[in-house]
Amino acid sequence: AEAGGVLAHRQALPKEAFLSFADLVEATGKHDLPVAALSYPWLTKDHPDPRGANLARVARALKALLSRPDLIPRLGVFWDFGSLHQHPDPPNGVLRTEEQNALFKQGLGCLGTLYSHQHTRVLRLTSFPDGHKAEDQAEGTNVAKYFDRGWCYTEQSWAGLTKAGYLSLDLGKMRAGVEYDCLSLIRDCTQEGGRRPPLLPSAFAAELETKSFTNGKDDKPLVKRLYEAAFEEQFGKATELHYFGLGWGDAEAAQLAEVLASGAAPRLEELYLYDNQIGDEGCKALAAALKEGAAPSLKTLNVGNEKQPELMAVCEERGIDLE
Repeated sequence: AEAGGVLAHRQALPKEAFLSFADLVEATGKHDLPVAALSYPWLTKDHPDPRGANLARVARALKALLSRPDLIPRLGVFWDFGSLHQHPDPPNGVLRTEEQNALFKQGLGCLGTLYSHQHTRVLRLTSFPDGHKAEDQAEGTNVAKYFDRGWCYTEQSWAGLTKAGYLSLDLGKMRAGVEYDCLSLIRDCTQEGGRRPPLLPSAFAAELETKSFTNGKDDKPLVKRLYEAAFEEQFGKATELHYFGLGWGDAEAAQLAEVLASGAAPRLEELYLYDNQIGDEGCKALAAALKEGAAPSLKTLNVGNEKQPELMAVCEERGIDLE
């Protein structure tokens, strides 16, 4: 990346480009998995990053994250172009083999877990690299921006389910000329909000209709199924949710309350929402959901507004420690 290289497709990468399962197990710590999934818009139809500009941006972020080996000793990155089998040379008719196609489809089916897992990282390239001009792209290229693309929207929504804020980084917030270390990168890439509350599958599906896909006929129903499965899987097993410091206000608290009221988090014991801007209305929405039996296993709630009357009353009634 530092020499201006360009990422090759999966089949053309050397063996040393990949980490084994044993490597990842060895690097797994007490809290997080040594896995990061990249979310970004492809820049052209045939190659996602033909000039290596995004590769350089990702390498810059990884260098910073790995500057603290006591926190992150090693990190395997899922980058679709280099991780899933591709069509090597479509213009000349060189496509995936049947075996590679089967592996590709198997990989697609795992994407929901990869991006939504509570302990994986997601690195989001939400801006185009310098010098990229959508109007210069060939006909048929998806030129939509990150937030308008179906797959990017899906990956961001997966990452917004149950992860702590520091595990979903917006690399589009990196500043030019800054020499980042691990903590300063996380600080810059999580500032000023941008992380939405989780969406119910029905709300996700409705918003998905406004997003663009290169192959929407096949991809749209696929990601709807994958999102619903990931939602049920991650909320079904979550015992702690750390949504602190995300810039959320009353509207975001109400959206979270709607998710909890759906019965999505039956095992949730601890919910942390401090260092947000949740006021009286947001607390009332959470209190109403809790009063109706949401999060039946909840023991600790930290909203940073422990004096709100409705919330105090329902927490006292249910024996929830309100901090």
